[in-house]
Amino acid sequence: MNYELGIIGGLGPLASSYFYKLITEKTKASKDQDHLNIVILSDAKTPDRTEYILDNKKENPYPYLLKDCQILEKLGCKLISIPCNTSAYFHEKLKKSINIPISNMIENTVNYIKSRYKTAAILATTGTITSKLYQNALEKQGIKYILPNQENVMKIIYDYIKQGKDVSATLWQNTIKDLKCDCFILGCTELSILKEKLNLKDNFIDPLEIEADKILDFFGKERK
Repeated sequence: MNYELGIIGGLGPLASSYFYKLITEKTKASKDQDHLNIVILSDAKTPDRTEYILDNKKENPYPYLLKDCQILEKLGCKLISIPCNTSAYFHEKLKKSINIPISNMIENTVNYIKSRYKTAAILATTGTITSKLYQNALEKQGIKYILPNQENVMKIIYDYIKQGKDVSATLWQNTIKDLKCDCFILGCTELSILKEKLNLKDNFIDPLEIEADKILDFFGKERK
């Protein structure tokens, strides 16, 4: 089998399925065979990335991510994508441990923003915020950023989306209403799902959409 893309999923599972849907819908294809050959390794048992970043005594997700990367490499995948913003904390270490490229979703997202917006609000897990993954990348490109009330964002991610509960438009608006910025980074893949469900505007930047585009470009696939 000529596998092309390897996806480490399960971080969380709903976001992984949405990511696969995005890649499929963005591909210009007239038949099944025009789509990418994709391996989705849904490793839902991977320890919570935010818990580990906040307390290194918690179980480390890195061995799980490394094992999954090695499996995808052995299967012959040419590129690995990890649809989880917080997992970018381990990106450099993983990249040095395998022989195929791993797409950097945060870097791709910031590169997309830099020619379009001057200020960005970062909506992400506390792990992503604490590790300054987006802050450092934005600062490098000269983009100003602001942070929301982190308790409210985590409530939406962990108490609603991860538990399969709908996020109302009112709850969402109350979370972002005081943020004065040009764009909003939906910096957790759970939040990516809200863009479609709540019909959010284009200045709500979904890293999964950008990642899907970069993947198709990598493999020379024409986009719709």
